[in-house]
Amino acid sequence: MPKEDKNYKTDVQPTQEAMEKLATGQATLAEAVGLSREQLYEIAQQGYQLLNSGKLEEARQIYAGLVAANPYDSVFHCHLGAVYWRLGDLEKAFEEYDASLRFNIANVDALAGRGELYLSKGDAKKGIADLRAALENDPEGKHPATVRARALLLSLRDAAQNQPAA
Repeated sequence: MPKEDKNYKTDVQPTQEAMEKLATGQATLAEAVGLSREQLYEIAQQGYQLLNSGKLEEARQIYAGLVAANPYDSVFHCHLGAVYWRLGDLEKAFEEYDASLRFNIANVDALAGRGELYLSKGDAKKGIADLRAALENDPEGKHPATVRARALLLSLRDAAQNQPAA
């Protein structure tokens, strides 16, 4: 028999007040069932490990559940976008990066991801704008996504400089 995790409630019974708040949009599902931000981010960490180990469908399920539990969290949308991208569903990836940026316009991971998607769609102007915004929000390059964004921008600059004059 699996060992019970004392950090998570297994017999969640939302109150009538919590259900009313959920129904009227005054509370998220996570709030209604009593999941804290810390608990949600512990679950997200499991999803991140699955994503990095290539277990994409399992990661998708976790992040989709987190987005359902707290649809206002930029990080959950961003990571779900990364999963969709790795699964090859670029439209859904783009939608999730967009959602992420609606909740946090400075999310460098979402900016870099959406910028890369724009470039893959052939929209260099929007792609470059997003990649530059990622760099502006993380000028020291603390995030791997920002390092990727900088490398892409440098590659694009080098390619443009090496184009023969028309």
